[in-house]
Amino acid sequence: MKVEDRPFHFEFGNVQGEREPCPLCGGRAASPVGTDNGYTIERCADPGCGFVFVNPRPDAATLEDAYRDFLLDDAEAPALWERALHDLIEECATWLCEGRAPGRVLDVGCAYGDLLVEMERRGWQSVGVDPASKAVALARERTRGEIHEGFFEDVALDEGGFDAVVALYVLEHVRDPRGFLEKIRRVLRDDGIAIVRVPWSRPFFPISRLLGRPLLYAPIHLNDFSPTSLRRLARDVGFARVEVTVGRPRRSDDPLERTAASVLSAVGRGLERLSGGRMIFPLCGALSYRLYV
Repeated sequence: MKVEDRPFHFEFGNVQGEREPCPLCGGRAASPVGTDNGYTIERCADPGCGFVFVNPRPDAATLEDAYRDFLLDDAEAPALWERALHDLIEECATWLCEGRAPGRVLDVGCAYGDLLVEMERRGWQSVGVDPASKAVALARERTRGEIHEGFFEDVALDEGGFDAVVALYVLEHVRDPRGFLEKIRRVLRDDGIAIVRVPWSRPFFPISRLLGRPLLYAPIHLNDFSPTSLRRLARDVGFARVEVTVGRPRRSDDPLERTAASVLSAVGRGLERLSGGRMIFPLCGALSYRLYV
């Protein structure tokens, strides 16, 4: 699905501000790796980190204004969203139910409520969070659970109150990914699981340049996680075990992107199976992480 075809809109001017430290390790040294829509993309110079991120970053107030109307409320938008994420939602629901009795699930960035609807069908109690008021209104109509309008970082939630937390294509958008994942850990019970899915764009930068396509889709995306960087972050904030998998691809309405995603995802899953999960194909586009407390 191309950015301009997605069921959301995003308006940002170019950021003019001071550079910030690496949002993962706090390091000040970084080198530019490209520009996207007038935004500089940097790579942390700490050899133990190497995180790729947009710098300078939009401030919190700018992000808040942009995301309140991020998801559109036209008649076709919810169906487009459901079609794009259907396979991922089915996969996540299956993972959450493996060897686990129905419990309480939190969907961060719940959008129109599709994951929560599926988890309720499987006997779970649902809670959602999303800053887009139009999407929240529809999610409240479709689900039995509590839907909070706002940013996850600002919403009051019980510590240790959830058996599972899901955040699909969310962590790449946030200013403070460390604080975000720390809160996910806090709201999980001691035997809980979190599922996070994020793009991995850095391996595509040379191809994107040749094709004249955006590198990171800045400023929609502020962070680019490699398996190394997300594993490190997850362990730093208290997760005991991290499992990485290519998972099912998001379905695009763009035929070229849909075909490429299907082929590359299939190659990635095949390599994953043949290597017993030890090898991760760098051109898979996105990865799913199961984080265990």
